[in-house]
Amino acid sequence: MSLHQRPQQKPPGGDSLPFSAAPANAGLPPRPFPLLTLPYLFSILALLLLLALLFPWGPPRHAAPASPWRSYTLQDAAAFAAAAGNGTIILAAVSGPYLPFLSNWLISVRRAGRADQVLVIAEDYETLERINAAWPGHAVLVPPAPDAQAAHKFGSQGFFNFTSRRPRHLLQILELGYAVMYNDVDMVWLADPFPYIVGTHDVYFMDDMTEVKPLDHSHALPPPGKKGRPYICSCMIYLQPTEGAKLLLRKWIEELKEQPWSKKVKSNDQPAFNWALLKTVGQVDVYLLPQSAFPTGGLYFKNKTWVKETKGKHVIIHNNYITGFEKKIKRFRDHKLWLVDEHSDESPLGAEQATQKTDKDGKVVPKPSEAKELINFMAKNYETKVQSAKTFDEFYHAIYELIEMFCEERGQLQYKMPSKKRLEDAYKVVHPNGTANLSKTDFMKITESIITMDSFTFGKAALDVLVVLFGAPVCALLAKRIIPGLKSFSDDMVIPLATSGAVVYLAKTNKL
Repeated sequence: MSLHQRPQQKPPGGDSLPFSAAPANAGLPPRPFPLLTLPYLFSILALLLLLALLFPWGPPRHAAPASPWRSYTLQDAAAFAAAAGNGTIILAAVSGPYLPFLSNWLISVRRAGRADQVLVIAEDYETLERINAAWPGHAVLVPPAPDAQAAHKFGSQGFFNFTSRRPRHLLQILELGYAVMYNDVDMVWLADPFPYIVGTHDVYFMDDMTEVKPLDHSHALPPPGKKGRPYICSCMIYLQPTEGAKLLLRKWIEELKEQPWSKKVKSNDQPAFNWALLKTVGQVDVYLLPQSAFPTGGLYFKNKTWVKETKGKHVIIHNNYITGFEKKIKRFRDHKLWLVDEHSDESPLGAEQATQKTDKDGKVVPKPSEAKELINFMAKNYETKVQSAKTFDEFYHAIYELIEMFCEERGQLQYKMPSKKRLEDAYKVVHPNGTANLSKTDFMKITESIITMDSFTFGKAALDVLVVLFGAPVCALLAKRIIPGLKSFSDDMVIPLATSGAVVYLAKTNKL
């Protein structure tokens, strides 16, 4: 035997000891894949739950086709409205909160036989869709749409942004060759105003002064007041497609740029309109409509003697000299001018749209029973959950807990948590300093501002929580199978770690 030749070894006999122990399962068929272990059962269950959440039972849902109204242009809409009025359009501009006022105004316009001439500038896409769904072709959105979350309270920056677009819309229509009558929607027609558009002037408008004028007053631009400018209302304007009218609108746009809104000077579009009128004297042929037919709200609603003396002469009533939707509605009701109460079926938008309430963001307000229950629930739990919160994060966590408690009490009906940004914006409005405890009054203001009908759903309030809790372990197991080097980690260690990480994430984001 050579030195480099290995000796042949005989297999050990039954009574001899092997050099090394043979595997216990040597010679046996391979073990089946361990599907019945706890980690795999948990993974399968989690995957099934995740699939059930993301792909619920039911017939397949097809994506809704893109709305044709998003590509509907002002040129198309103006031609549509002008065709019914021999080249004259009646224009209004609204966002969601003003839809009840739009319906009220439309009922009165329809009674005068002029509804087909109406074109509504929708200031957000939801309003565009809602109007055209009920009344096709009568609404258009001129991009860019203003911030739908901005409040439109008189004097606010949102109101300024909303009204400052008005002269641009009017100028575009004049450039298309149409005459246009603009109305604010907090107006009511008692008669057809067009017989009062006499002569061939460039621009027609109404005074905003409460001082009583003689019935045969001048139709020229009134002299400037204490602020150095006239007091003409930009709420009702009729413009011919003339160079004089276009000049006035361009000047109005310039004045708006020179007088932007600020916290110190909470402006709107009307002062700029009056400066434009004053600075184009002699260049634009203007006509002041008779006060008896077109009174300002400060005169019509506050001077009963004048109203009696001019009875039968009133044509358009403007509900100004008062702020707030509810106050305006009450005043209209007191004077039997809130037509949607008994005549909602006359609105081109339909009875449901005419009476449907919306919040300041244009969202549909929930049914009274649902809203009242949630508001009362929030108020009842203020001391135990909210009072101690001193930061927004603590407040957000408290709101999440309250909504979860509310959903548990209600059973299947769930309330979807508002976005963190929306809630934070509402929080900062009533609690700008954010250093002290939130008072119950401020808390209820926030509560009422975030309750909207589209937030009530069935069984989906905790969707994000379930997706994270079950999705994290499933994703971790998949990663373990796919990524090299991770297979050595035990499933018994991966699943608890992934679940713990999901819980930590939900806690950090104030969702648990």
